[in-house]
Amino acid sequence: MSVTRDEIERMLLQAPEDVLKEVEEYEKRELSRYRVGGVKKRFPSNEDVVEAIKAVSGGVITRANIDHLFETVKKYLEDKGFDTRFLTEGRFWRLVTSLAKKGALKLRL
Repeated sequence: MSVTRDEIERMLLQAPEDVLKEVEEYEKRELSRYRVGGVKKRFPSNEDVVEAIKAVSGGVITRANIDHLFETVKKYLEDKGFDTRFLTEGRFWRLVTSLAKKGALKLRL
């Protein structure tokens, strides 16, 4: 069954005002959680994470910065406008060890 635009407008006019306002507030709340400036936040690629690791650590991993490196990189990416919900510690440390093996990061532990 297909509903025409006129039928939808008629149904909206019959809906109680408080229900429409509640739906509108819910949509704003949900959209604002995942959008910045009306644009959907994107997830960071591995390249984005690698760039963030290098920027935050300065290319050197030490005992002083290793404990908070994951949280710091995650915060750095969020400040850049990325959605970091799916950036896991496992993925993060896999990238860090890969960079260290390639010699792109220096370890001073």
